[in-house]
Formats: sequence, C-alpha cells, structure tokens
Amino acid sequence: MRIAIGSLQCEGNSLTPVLTRREDFDYAEGPAMLGKLLLGDDFRGLELVPTLYAHALPGGPVVREDFLDLAHRLVEAVPREGIDGVWLYLHGAMWVQGIGSGDTYLLRLLRERIGPRIPVSVAMDFHADNSDEIPELVNCLCAFRTAPHEDHRETQRRAMAALVTCIRKGILPRPQLSRADVIIEGDAVQTAAPPLREIMAAAAEMERTIPGMLSVQVCNGQPWIDAWYTGPSFVVTHESDTALAKACADRLARMFYDARHDFRFAVEALEPEEAVRRAMAAREAPVFLSDSGDNPTAGAAGDNAFLLNRLRAAGAKNVLIAGIMDRAACRRCYEARLGETVTVTVGASLDRRSERATLTGRVVHRGDILSYQHDNGGPSATLDCGDMTVVITERRAALCRPDIFASIDLDYRRYAIVAVKLGYLFPELAAEAPRSILAFTPGSSTERLQDMGLRHIRRPIYPLDDNFL
Repeated sequence: MRIAIGSLQCEGNSLTPVLTRREDFDYAEGPAMLGKLLLGDDFRGLELVPTLYAHALPGGPVVREDFLDLAHRLVEAVPREGIDGVWLYLHGAMWVQGIGSGDTYLLRLLRERIGPRIPVSVAMDFHADNSDEIPELVNCLCAFRTAPHEDHRETQRRAMAALVTCIRKGILPRPQLSRADVIIEGDAVQTAAPPLREIMAAAAEMERTIPGMLSVQVCNGQPWIDAWYTGPSFVVTHESDTALAKACADRLARMFYDARHDFRFAVEALEPEEAVRRAMAAREAPVFLSDSGDNPTAGAAGDNAFLLNRLRAAGAKNVLIAGIMDRAACRRCYEARLGETVTVTVGASLDRRSERATLTGRVVHRGDILSYQHDNGGPSATLDCGDMTVVITERRAALCRPDIFASIDLDYRRYAIVAVKLGYLFPELAAEAPRSILAFTPGSSTERLQDMGLRHIRRPIYPLDDNFL
C-alpha cells in the first residue's frame, strides 16, 4: 500500500495586518519531514511517499506567492501514478492573500493532479473553517476532538486509519457537511465543558455505534476569518450512506444552534480594568491574566502594550509580562551588557492599532526562546523594571507552556500576576495556574463577534441575529 503524505498549515486570521511569509514556516521536505509527524509505528506496513511539511505560527494572511510556491511544491511531489491514497495534515483555517481558503485551493490542486479515483484523507484542527468545497475534494476528514488541543497524534492516526480502510475496501466515501449559523467566542468553546461536551459525546456515539461510519467530526471554526463559511461545521463520513451521514451532520448542527445561549467561558472573563483589579486583589498566586485580544496563537500581532499599560497605571506589583514582541527593543537589549539599564519603547511594531509603552529596566537575561511549535522561537530579552518584569521577543511568540518559560530561565511561580498573550490557558499551563482571568482586551483576536468588523460572514447568524430558525 503506497501512500503520499504531506502537511501545510497556518491557522489564519484575516483581521490582522501581520502577513505570514515563507520564512515564517518550519519547513522540511522528503524523508526529513517524517520526523515532524506523529504517525508513529502503527502503519509500518505502508510505503509512505513524503512530500513536504510546512507549519507556521498562527498569523495573518499568507503572502500569495509564498503560499503558491509551497502548495505547488507539495502537490508536484505527489506521484501522478502508482499511489493508493493521499494523507494530508492541514489546519482548515489557512487564509491566503487574494485566494481565501488555502486548504481548499491546495485540495483542488491535488485533485487536478491525481484525479477523482484516488482516496484522500485529511487530518485537521478543531478550529477548521471548512468551505463547502472541502468535503467534495476529500474522502474522509478527521479533526481534533479536544480544545484546548491534546489529541494531535490520535487525529493524525485516525485520518490514516480511515484512508487505509478506504483503500482496502476499494471505496470512495463522500463526506457530508452541515453548518450551525452561530459564531461563539473561541475561548468559550471547550470540549470538556457543557454544552459542547454533550455535542461531542453525541458525535462519538454516532461514530462508535453506526455500522460503516468512518468519522463524525465537529469543527468549531476560527472566528477571525471574514468569510461566508466561517463558523461551526459538522462533517460526517459514512462508507456508503450519504443520506445517513447528512442526517447525522444536521442533527449535530441543530444541537449546536439550540445550545447557542449556553456557551460560557471556563474562567472569569472580564473587561480589562476589572480583570486587572481582581488580579491585584487575588489571594492566589500567580494569577494568570490573559490578554485575549492580542493572542499570537490566534494570529494576532502580539505587540500590544495595552494590558501592560493598564497594569502599570493601576500600580500592580510583582508582575510578569510574558511577553511582548518588538524587534527593535529586543535588539537594543542585545546591544547592552547583561545587568545594564536600558530604556526601550515596545509596542505597535507590527500592528499600528496597538499601544506603545516606554520601559526602563535592567537586562537580566538574553537568549533564544522555545517556540509554540517546539522549535527555536528566536532571540528574547528579559527586563527587570522593578515592579514589573517584561519578556521582549524579536519574533511573535506565545509563552503558553511551562517549558517555554524554562527555555529562558524564567520562573513564573515567583510572580503575583503573569500576563500572557493567550485566550484560554493551554493545558500544561492551566494545570499549574491557581487562578486564571481572561481580559476582553482589544486587538485582532478580540473575543466579541460584534467587535470584529466582519463583512463577509453569512447572515442571519448568532449573536448578530437570533431566533431565526
């Protein structure tokens, strides 16, 4: 059994001015890409034909020319003949300048190369925004079942197992898609909490108990994509019964719509000033304070000093700002000696809508930081400004796991408040957080649909509209 494999990912955000370029992708091609995936030894009997792996930190639109280069490289490495199937690991919310859905474009390009008779299975993110065309181009779609995400390995393997089933049985399933005309704040949609917990359980029950069911998939979508298809989608793949698959997808979509008023943030979610006040008054330490509107893991710039300025104005003490992106400020810290006092301005280096702040402090650490994707995140510097310690990074970064803090010798446990550019805390950090507060800060990953300025989403849609079914 000969299977071509490839992966091209960037979770898009069409609301940010920060473009994603070729150099932003962690890249490997041919056999070198195999170590980037999590298929393990479960499929030893398969002959895998590697193409390329290219993953970027969530960000703004991918530059058209750079995307086309990567997409064509991947597809042209797929043999036209002599393969039994194609397995792809995509995100589902890649946004490309002048193109829109990069995932749709890539799959269309692939079909033009291999034709309609070769089965294609894709692994995707829970936050995939699936266009109507995607289930017409693939034979099975599997996506993460957890948010926060903890099943990357399982999802990749499920997609491969489904593909193997298609090849062995000689079938070409046709996935069926339904939509819920709802967009819920991404950080209020967590799979372990109601009402999504019950919807996920219903999907799992369908997949487990219905004979011939390959995949029953719930995708919440990425709300910061300004497109007609943005929002929750339900993709069900049965080996042969498309009517049954569509009925299951419709049922899940209706469950999601009916539960639209029941979604809640798992932690305190407050206006910035109240979030700061509560963090300062907290008995727990450290309190993690999420700067949700400037979240790099949702594609934002990560360069807004808004929350830093609010904490400073409130007189907060023993605060860690983890962190803020500013290339010029980071380089200035590298020009100084360790222990030297410098004055730098941070903020608004990528997004002109961001606030700035002037900092004076001692350079207490310099060194490369571990990235959100477990590789080298580039230079960082830590400034001790007295009541506030600030991590400044040369590139966009997300301090979302304990090992990222450890990579720059930073012990967040010794601070009263840790301000992070995240929405919900990633599981590894949440496990160590005595208390977490999400602040409704401004930015291109703002939590409120009403503040996003989306012009191309379909209407009616909740919460802009209600009670329309």
